[in-house]
Amino acid sequence: MRTIVYVLVLGVLVLVQTTLLNFIEIFGVKPDLPLVFALCMAMVKNEKVGALTGLMNGFLDDILFGRFLGLNTISKSIAGYVVGLGSRNLYKGRTVITMVLVFTGSVIFNFVFMTIAFLTGELIHPWRNFLPITVASSLINMLVSPLIYIGTYRMERFFDYYFDIKY
Repeated sequence: MRTIVYVLVLGVLVLVQTTLLNFIEIFGVKPDLPLVFALCMAMVKNEKVGALTGLMNGFLDDILFGRFLGLNTISKSIAGYVVGLGSRNLYKGRTVITMVLVFTGSVIFNFVFMTIAFLTGELIHPWRNFLPITVASSLINMLVSPLIYIGTYRMERFFDYYFDIKY
C-alpha cells in the first residue's frame, strides 16, 4: 500500500514540476520537487527508503526526460542514501536541520550528476556552470523542503497509525 502511494506522490510531483513550475523559475532554475521528496523520505524513514525513492524518481526522470537511462537514477539514489545515512542520528523536527540536509542532498545530487555526465561525454565543461547551477537549485530546493517534509512526515505518521492500530 505504501509503495503505491509513494509512486502516486512521485507521479503527482513530476506532473506538477513539469507543468506548473515551468512558470516559476528563479535564476533560470526551478525546484526539483521529486528530489526533495526523496530526500525527505530519507530523513523520515531511513537511507534504504531514501535510496529506493531516489531510484524510482531518477528512473522516472530518465524515462521521461533523459537521453539515456542511469544518469538521474544513480545521482538521485546516491543523494537519497547519503542524506538518509547522514540524518540517522539527528533530531529532524527542526526546520533548519531539514533545510540544511536538503541543501546538502541537492549539492550531492548535482555533483554526482555533473561528474557522471562529464565521464560519459554528455557535458564537455561541467565545472564552468557547476557553482551557479548548484547553488541556485540547492537554495530553491531548500526553500521548498519544509512543506514537502511536513507532508511526508504526516503521510508516514498516518500509515504507521493506520497499519499499527487497524491491523
